[in-house]
Amino acid sequence: MAQLRSTWMWCLALAAVLMLSACGKIEEPAAGVSLSGGPIKEFTVHARSSGYDIQEIKVKQGDTVKITLKNEQGMHSLKIEGYNKEVRGGKTITFVADKAGEFDFSCNISCGKNHENMTGKLIVK
Repeated sequence: MAQLRSTWMWCLALAAVLMLSACGKIEEPAAGVSLSGGPIKEFTVHARSSGYDIQEIKVKQGDTVKITLKNEQGMHSLKIEGYNKEVRGGKTITFVADKAGEFDFSCNISCGKNHENMTGKLIVK
């Protein structure tokens, strides 16, 4: 009887631990599933010391935007003003373009003499 009670208590303890471990967990959307339910617009921006290879990113309001930054020369980032989003080289950000307008983006790392050329625009229609 004591052994049955001990086994039952272990099962309850294990169930409690499993339930608590799931609390507060933020699930990432599955691959190919957008945050907004709309289409996913994916962009890969290549950064060189002379600037970004893409100066304009155009999306529709409500689109899920996925931006990957690849550093070709030096260390760079891409910070989007008005959205408070920043991606660094080798990383990806995903967000919903929920505000219409034109939003400047630029390198947020002092990357050398051509740093002022590290600019572009996110256009949300």
